Amino acid sequence: MPHTDVMSLEEIWPPYALTITCGNMTLSPVRDSDLPELAALAAGGVQTHPGAFIVDWDQGTAEDVARSLATFHWRTRAATSPEKWTLELTVRVDGEAVGVQSAGARAFAERRTVATGSWLSRKHQGRGIGTRMRQVIAVTCFDRFGARELVTSYFEGNSSSRRVSEKVGYVDNGSLIDVSASGTHVGREYSMLLTPDRLIRPDDEVTVAGAEVVAEFLQLPTAPRAREE
Repeated sequence: MPHTDVMSLEEIWPPYALTITCGNMTLSPVRDSDLPELAALAAGGVQTHPGAFIVDWDQGTAEDVARSLATFHWRTRAATSPEKWTLELTVRVDGEAVGVQSAGARAFAERRTVATGSWLSRKHQGRGIGTRMRQVIAVTCFDRFGARELVTSYFEGNSSSRRVSEKVGYVDNGSLIDVSASGTHVGREYSMLLTPDRLIRPDDEVTVAGAEVVAEFLQLPTAPRAREE
């Protein structure tokens, strides 16, 4: 007879229950089934110019990029705990993958600070998608997970990242000298800060399914404030 106590993936890994929707855009945690599509997007390069990222993960052969991307997501997933967590979300527009949006925190219960990052395939840049996906994750972190502030950063010369941050409502928050992971270039890394009162929200409503499941898994200190969809 078939075994009736088989757990679903969402029961095994609760973040998989999370789905965020805003108009024709959806964000959901990266699954292994997403990796081939994301790798194909990244294979042509994501940076608008060399040195835009502190980690040049999108450089090399298609195989190099795919394996780097896959191992990063496996490693990040395995390291997630209530004390230090990162949610890496596949971003889709009309069902098509366009990039990845991340949100992570350390000692969130005490700090209530979330660090965000993202990448968008070159062919989808310049269409407002990057701004909207960052607005969506900001709404989710503030309204559903009880964040007090969001932080992000960009490497010297990455003016497009700065412009997107400003469109979401981020303001300057200092800088420091840093070295790229490859050690090939030294530059200034700029930090930016977003608070709820400065957030420029998207035109469409943001709806979130699975927020309570994720909040319980990550032991977030406050219950989600908006209703589940």
